[in-house]
Amino acid sequence: MPKSRDTMGTKTGAETGFSDDMITKVGRAVGQVVTIQHAYTQAVQAAGSDEEKAGLSGEAERSAVQAIRDEGLSVGEYNAVVSAADTDPDLQQRLLAAVPTNR
Repeated sequence: MPKSRDTMGTKTGAETGFSDDMITKVGRAVGQVVTIQHAYTQAVQAAGSDEEKAGLSGEAERSAVQAIRDEGLSVGEYNAVVSAADTDPDLQQRLLAAVPTNR
């Protein structure tokens, strides 16, 4: 998922204000999004035409958004946590710990 890299500086996980529940939900969504991206990347590479590739890419994005919503999150909430984790090692560890390993 595209995300902004211009947020939250060097704040620690506790200072970012993300609850454990939010981190858990985003972690589960990250697991689903990664699975979706992997599956669709293979399908796009195997596609014959640019039109087919574009259609599959759109389908992948819709599936990723649905996976995020299924966790009770908005795309903005998901992106905020993932973006903050890019610059906050503590938050990144919390988020990675929440990603299911049995995908």
